[in-house]
Amino acid sequence: MGVGLEHATLRGLLRYTNRLLSWPLVAALWVAPAARAEAQQQTQQQQQPPAGDISNLAESASSKHQLPSSMDSENEEAEPEFTIGPTEPVAPGERRWVRKFELADLKSYFAEGVLAKAKDAYDGGRYRTARQLLETEAATPPVRYLRAMSALRMGQWATGAEELVALAEIHPPLRDYCHFEAAKAYERMRKWTEAITHYGAVSPGARRYEDARFGMATLLEKKKQDYAGAVAALTPIVQTDSPKPNNPRQAEAWLTIARLARYQADYNGEHRAHLAVWALHPFSKQVPAAIKGLRDLPYVPKWKVARAETLLSLHHNREALDMLEKMLPKMELPDPLACRAHFAYGTAMRKERKHSLAIRALRPVVEQCQDEALRPRALYVLGYSESVVEPDSSIPTYLKLAQDYPKHPYADDALFYAAHKALDRGNKAAAMAALDQLISHHADGNFAAEALFQRFWVYRAEGQQNEALEALSRIEELKGKGSTHESVQRARYWRSRTLLTLGRAEEANALMERVAAEGAATWYGLMARSRLAVEAPERARAVSERLRSPASAMAVWPLDAGNIAEDPHFVTGIELLKLEHREAASELLAVDRKGRSEESIRLLFHVLHSSGYERYARSIAWALRREGLAAPTEAETRLIYAAAYPHAFRNLVVQHSRAAKVNPDLMQALIREESAFNPNARSPTGALGLAQLMPATAFAVARQLNVPLATPAALLEPRENIRLGSAYLGSLQRRFAGNPAYAVASYNAGPGAVDRWLSRFPGAELDEWVEQIPVEETRHYVKRVLGSASAYQLLYASDKMTTLAFGERGSNNAGSR
Repeated sequence: MGVGLEHATLRGLLRYTNRLLSWPLVAALWVAPAARAEAQQQTQQQQQPPAGDISNLAESASSKHQLPSSMDSENEEAEPEFTIGPTEPVAPGERRWVRKFELADLKSYFAEGVLAKAKDAYDGGRYRTARQLLETEAATPPVRYLRAMSALRMGQWATGAEELVALAEIHPPLRDYCHFEAAKAYERMRKWTEAITHYGAVSPGARRYEDARFGMATLLEKKKQDYAGAVAALTPIVQTDSPKPNNPRQAEAWLTIARLARYQADYNGEHRAHLAVWALHPFSKQVPAAIKGLRDLPYVPKWKVARAETLLSLHHNREALDMLEKMLPKMELPDPLACRAHFAYGTAMRKERKHSLAIRALRPVVEQCQDEALRPRALYVLGYSESVVEPDSSIPTYLKLAQDYPKHPYADDALFYAAHKALDRGNKAAAMAALDQLISHHADGNFAAEALFQRFWVYRAEGQQNEALEALSRIEELKGKGSTHESVQRARYWRSRTLLTLGRAEEANALMERVAAEGAATWYGLMARSRLAVEAPERARAVSERLRSPASAMAVWPLDAGNIAEDPHFVTGIELLKLEHREAASELLAVDRKGRSEESIRLLFHVLHSSGYERYARSIAWALRREGLAAPTEAETRLIYAAAYPHAFRNLVVQHSRAAKVNPDLMQALIREESAFNPNARSPTGALGLAQLMPATAFAVARQLNVPLATPAALLEPRENIRLGSAYLGSLQRRFAGNPAYAVASYNAGPGAVDRWLSRFPGAELDEWVEQIPVEETRHYVKRVLGSASAYQLLYASDKMTTLAFGERGSNNAGSR
C-alpha cells in the first residue's frame, strides 16, 4: 500500500466530468467557504496580541472561564452536536431535492481502465509506473493529484511540489492538502521560505491546520531564528474561544511558546506559558516539563483558579476543592477573580451534592458579582441546589435569572423550573404565569415543548380535555429547538390517551399505531405498542409485523444532502473518498452538524457505512439516536439503529443477567445508557465501569453474592462489573415485584426515592407515574433505558417483542411480557 492514497471499498464506472461533484462545480460550491476561511483568518490575526507578546497571550487564556456551561446542570451533559426536529413523510412525486445524493456519487475515480491500473501501481509502490500510465490521460484533478503524489513518493520533490501548488489554485476541495504536502516537499528541499509560505496557506478550520502551524513554527524557530514569528504561528492553536482541557496540541503549543519566550529573554512570558500548561492541561504529558520550568517561581492566583476550574471540568472534584479551599479565605468579593473562585467552589459542592454548602458559596456571588457571563450561571446553579434543600427559595432565584437576563440561554430553563417547583409547592397561579411567559417569549427555545406539556398535564388533572388537546397540538406545531422527535412523540402519545378517555377510540388507536411504528425503539413507541396490545390487538400485531419486515437495503438511496453539501469538510471528504484517500472518513467526521436536517446527517452515516468506515459511522449513529432519529421501520434507519445499539460484551451480559433473572436486553440497554460500553467510564460522582456502579453499592452486592469484595480497580473489569450490575438490577426488580420501570428508576435514584414516588402517586398508571418522576435525570433515564431495551428487541430479538403491562391503577407488580 502507498502512504498518501489508500483503498476504499467502493469502485465503479463513474466518469469524473459527468458528476455533480465534478471539480468545476465543486470549486463553485467552495467560493463561499473559502471566503469565510479568509475572513476567519483575518479576524484571528486582528484578535491576536502583537507577535511575541507572550505574557498578554497567556494572561488572556487565564482570564477565560475554564468551566464549560455543561457543568451547570446536574447531568452535566455537553450541548447537543446538532438539534433536529421531526419531519413528515413526503410522497416521491412531491419531493424537492436540494442536493440529491446517490450511491454512485461515492464511486472511485480509479474504478477501471488506465486509472485503475495507475492506482494499483501506486498502491503497490510502483510510483514511476503510475506516473507513466497517467501521462496520456486527461489532466483532471484526480489524475493530477495522483501524478503529483507519485512524484513525491519517488523523491521528485520539486516536480511534486510544483504540480500540487498548481492544483491547489484550481481545485478547492484539495487546496489545503495540496499546500500541506507541497510545504513538506519544500522542506525536504531545504527551501524554508517556500515551505513556510505553503504551511501558512492552509486554511483555519482545515484538518491539517494545526499540523501546518506547528510545521511553520518549527521552521521559523530553527531555520529562521524568528522566535516572535514562531509564537505568532502557534498563537491560533492556543487562542481559542472555548477551553479544551488536556488537548495535546494546545499543551504542546504552550510548552513550545515557553521555550521561544526563553530564547527571547522574555522570562515573564516563559513563566506564564508554563503556568498555562500546568493550569489548562493538568494531566497532559507536557506537565512535568512545565513544572520543572516553573522551579521556584510563584503559582499566580489567577492560574490557580484556572487550574481548579479545569480540574472541576474533568470531574476531579476533590483536587479542585482542595485548591479552592486554600485560596478562598484570601479572596474578597466582588473582585472578578474571587467571583470565579467562589462560583467554581459552589459548582463543585453542587457536583458533590452538598447543596447547603453550594448555596452558602453561591448566594454572595449572585448578590455581589456583576459579571454578565458568570452571574446568570451562578443564579442557575444556585436555583438548582435550592430546589433540592430549600425549594421555596429556588422559585424567586429562577425568576430573577429570567428577569435580569431575559435574552440569556438559561432564561427559558429558569422559567420552566420555577413553574415546576411552584406547582410542586401548590402555587398554581405562579406556575401558570411562568409557563405563559416562557411560551410567549421563548417559543423557539428548547423548553417551549416542556412548558406546553406541563400546561397539558395541569389541564388533564383538572378534567379540561379540550384545553389539554389544544396544548398538545401546539407542541406538534412548534418549530426550532423545542421541536424534537421525542417531544412530538410524547404529544401524540398523550393525545391518543386523551382521545381514548373521550370515547374516540378509532382516532386514538390510529394515532397510537403511528407512535408505535415511528418510535419502535423509543419509550413512547414501547408504551404505544403496550397500549395497543390491550386496546387494539390486531393493530398491535400489524405494527409488530411491519417492524420485523423491513424493506430492501437498496431503499437507502437516494438521500438529500441539503445544506451539508456546502460544508467544506463534506466536499473535501467526498473528494478524498473518491480518491481512495485514507483520511476521507476523518474529514467527513469533521463536518459541522449544527443546523443540518436529519436526512443530511443520515446521509453522512450512510456515506461512511457504505464506504466501510464502520467505526466512524457508529459515532454518527449514536449522535443521531440521541438527538433526533425516529421511524426505524425503514431499512435505511434500521442500519443506523443497528450501529447505535451494538451487542457489545453480549456473552457476559447474557451469562450474568440470566443468573440474576434479568432480561438480557434490559441489562444491555442499561449498560449502553450508563457508560456507552466504555469499561473505564468514571462518573462525576464516582460511579465506575460499564454499569456505572458506586463502589459502596458494588461492595454490598459482592457481600450478598458471597464473592470477593469489589474494589474500584475490579469494577473497571467488564466481567466483574457486569456480574455485580446485573445482580444489583435483579435485586431491585425483585423488590418491586418485577416491574422494570421501577427497578431502572431505583438503579438511578435509589430504591428509597422510588418508594417515596410510589407513595406520592399511588393511583398513577405506569406511563403517568414515569411522567411525574420529580427528578428530571431519573425521568429521562427510565425512558432511555426502556426505549433502548425495546430497540435491542426490535433489532435482534427473536419471535416476540416485549410490551409493558399496566395492571390496575397504582399497581406496582406490572412486569414485562
